[in-house]
Amino acid sequence: MDLVKLQNLLDNISFAILFATMLIYWVGAAFPRIPYLSVLGSTGMAIANLCIATLLGGRWLEAGYFPISNLYESLFFLTWGLTTIHLIAENMSGSRLVGVFTSPLAMGITAFAALTFRK
Repeated sequence: MDLVKLQNLLDNISFAILFATMLIYWVGAAFPRIPYLSVLGSTGMAIANLCIATLLGGRWLEAGYFPISNLYESLFFLTWGLTTIHLIAENMSGSRLVGVFTSPLAMGITAFAALTFRK
C-alpha cells in the first residue's frame, strides 16, 4: 500500500474515532449510570492515539526527519500529545470528565488539520 494512502486512511480513521469518542464521553457525562461508556471512551482514545502515532511514524519514515516541520504535522503531534496526556490523566484520576474536555479539542484539531492542510 502506498504510504500517502496509508497516511490519508490513518488521518480519516483518527478523526472518525475521535468524533465517536467525543460522543461517547458526552453521552457518558449525561448518563453516568451506563458503566461501559468509560471503557469505550478510553479504548477509543487509545486507538486514536495509536493511529496518530502511526501516522506520524509514517511521515517520519517518508521524510527522514521528525514530523513537526509544517503546521499539518505539528497539529497532529499536538493531538497525539493531547491524547497521551488524556490517557494518563484519566488513568490517574479515574474521572470521565477528562474526556468531556479533551476529546472535542483533539477532534477539532484533527478536523482542522485534515480539512485545511490535506495534500
